[in-house]
Amino acid sequence: MRRNIKILITAAVAGSAVIVACNKKLDIFNTNNPTTDSYFKTAAELRNGVNACYSTLRSGNLVGREWFFTHDMRGGETNTGGAQLEAPRAELLKSAAPSPGNSVMTSVWIGAYQIINRANVVITKAPDVKDDPAARDVVVGEALFMRSWAYFELVSMWGDVPIYLEPVTTVTGFKAKSPAADVYAQMIKDLTEATTKLPDVKSKDGHATRDAAWFLLGRTLMQKGDYGAAKTALLNLYGKYILVDNFKDNFDGDVKKADEVQAVGHEFNQESIWEAVFVDKGNADFNWGYTGEGPTANATIMRSQEYGKVWGNVVPSDAILDEFESNDPRYKFTFYEVGDSILTYNSTKKGDTLTDVAMNVAASTHHGVTMKRIYRKYSILDWNNEDFHPDGINQRLYRYAEVLLMLAECEAEAGTPSDAAKYINEVRDRKSVMMPHVATASKDDAMKAVMHEKAVEMAGEEVANIDILRWRAKGYLPALRPDPKPGQTAMFPIPSSETSANPLIK
Repeated sequence: MRRNIKILITAAVAGSAVIVACNKKLDIFNTNNPTTDSYFKTAAELRNGVNACYSTLRSGNLVGREWFFTHDMRGGETNTGGAQLEAPRAELLKSAAPSPGNSVMTSVWIGAYQIINRANVVITKAPDVKDDPAARDVVVGEALFMRSWAYFELVSMWGDVPIYLEPVTTVTGFKAKSPAADVYAQMIKDLTEATTKLPDVKSKDGHATRDAAWFLLGRTLMQKGDYGAAKTALLNLYGKYILVDNFKDNFDGDVKKADEVQAVGHEFNQESIWEAVFVDKGNADFNWGYTGEGPTANATIMRSQEYGKVWGNVVPSDAILDEFESNDPRYKFTFYEVGDSILTYNSTKKGDTLTDVAMNVAASTHHGVTMKRIYRKYSILDWNNEDFHPDGINQRLYRYAEVLLMLAECEAEAGTPSDAAKYINEVRDRKSVMMPHVATASKDDAMKAVMHEKAVEMAGEEVANIDILRWRAKGYLPALRPDPKPGQTAMFPIPSSETSANPLIK
C-alpha cells in the first residue's frame, strides 16, 4: 500500500494545485505551492477540491479506460476481438480468478482510492469554511457522493476493503480490511446525508445531484440485499424523468475532427441522471499517463476506440446477441454488423457500408449466423471513421431506464410480480422500441423477465457484472437462467501492490 498511499498524499495537493495558479484572489500562503493546510479556506477552494474527484473519475484509471474493461470483461456481454486484446484484459475475460498483479484491476483500485482521499480532504476541511455555508454544503454533498461511488466499486468487486474516512497524511497510514457490511453501512450513511445537501435539480454539467445520490443509494441497498429500502430510495426518482423517444440518443455526444464539429449529440437528456463528462479535443489526444489533473488531464475517453472496428479489442458475446428477441429494435441500436451503414451523420447521408475486410475483429454468432460485429453504443462511427480517435461521448453512468428495471427487481423480490411487469413494460414501451408487454405470474417469472430486460436494455453499459454478482449470490444463477460466467470467482483479489506494502493486509 505504500506506493498507493504516496499517490494519495500527492493527489490531495495536486488536485487543488491545478487551478490555483489561475486565480490571483485565493488566500493562500504560496500560490505556486499550496498545501492542504494553506488551501481549502473558502467554499470556492473546496469546490476545486471536489472537482479533482471528477478529474480522477474520468482518468484513464477509471471511466476514461480501465473501468469499463474491468466490468465488461467479467459481465458475460463481451468476447475477445482477437489476439490484439492485451494480456491483462484478456485475463479478466478468460480467467475465473485473475492474478493479484493484474494491471487493469489495479488501476481501478488506485483510482477509487484516489477519489476517496480527495473526497476526504474536502469533507474534513469543510467545517472550517465559513464564507458561503450553502455552497460549502453542496460541495460536501458531492464529496460524500463521490466517496460512496468509489466505495461501491470497491466493495461490490473486492468485498472486504480498507475504509478511509480521513486524508492519508503519512506513508505509514495503513488501514486493515473492514467487513463488506461496514463498507455498505458507511456508504448508506454518506448517501443519506448527501441527499440532504445536494441540489434537487437535473444534472447538466456532470456534477452529482440529489437524484444521483438516490440512485446510488438504491443500487447500494440492492447489492446489500435490502430491497425494501432500495425501493423507497428509487421511488424518489420515479416519474421525475422520462425515457427519450430514440433509444440511441443515450449513447452519442460531441465528435470533433480538428476544428470541425461533426456531432453534438444528446447528452444530459431527459433520461440522464448522472454522466461522466468527456470532450472531444479534435486532436486524437488521450492522456496515457492516466492522471486526472493538469494540462494533460483526460478530456477524452477510449471506449469507442477500444471497442471499435480498428483496434477491435472487444466484441459482443454470442450470449448477449442471442438474448435479443428477433423483433427487438434495440438489437440494431446496440450493435454494428457487416452490411450496416456508417458515416450517415444521424441518417442525414447515405453513408458507407461496413465490410468484413474493414473490421479488424473476430466474428460472432447470432442465431446461427456468423459474421463480424461490434458494439454500436458509444461508437463514433456514424460521424467519424478515423483509425485512431479517442472520443468525447459522455458516459451515461445512471439513466432512468435502469431505475425502472431496478424497481422491477425490487417488486419481484417483494413477491409482487405484476407490479414488476408494469415497470418492465414501461421500458418496452419506449417509442423507438415498442416491444410487446410481458406478463409475470410468480417471483421466478418476474426475475427471469428482469434479467432478460436488463440484458437487452443495458447491454455494454457496465451494469451486468454487478448484477451477476448479486444474482449469483442469491442462487438465481444458474437456477433461473444459465450463469454467463460459470466458475468465476465472486471477488477480485486485493492487488499485489497493496498487499506487498500494507502490513495490515495479508
